[in-house]
Amino acid sequence: MKSLSRVPIIICALLLLASCGKQQKAKSMVKEFVNENARQEIDIRSFSDLDSTRVISDSLIQDLRQRAKSDPLFKSAPLSDFSAGPYPTLLYIRMRYQEPGDTLEAAKTFYFDRDLTGIIAFK
Repeated sequence: MKSLSRVPIIICALLLLASCGKQQKAKSMVKEFVNENARQEIDIRSFSDLDSTRVISDSLIQDLRQRAKSDPLFKSAPLSDFSAGPYPTLLYIRMRYQEPGDTLEAAKTFYFDRDLTGIIAFK
């Protein structure tokens, strides 16, 4: 009976470890994206927790992708292909950063597909 009482604790621990892995993967993907595509070196200050949303439509994703082409912070950045209907479940993380010579922090939000295969849009 004692071993059955430990099952929920073990399951919670495994879920926690799995979510930490996704959080780290998302951070790594954003850092790599920034290092490869930023027009100048920026100082990444912090990241929010990885979260999910269903309120982003496919047309909004397309609009964000179009705006990304003229974002002053990044060169023409390659984004992962994505099309999953009108309201897919997406993951997102917010990065706070500071540009050289600036005293204010700014933020960018990066959107991923559910499997974290790539950044599909940012704002």
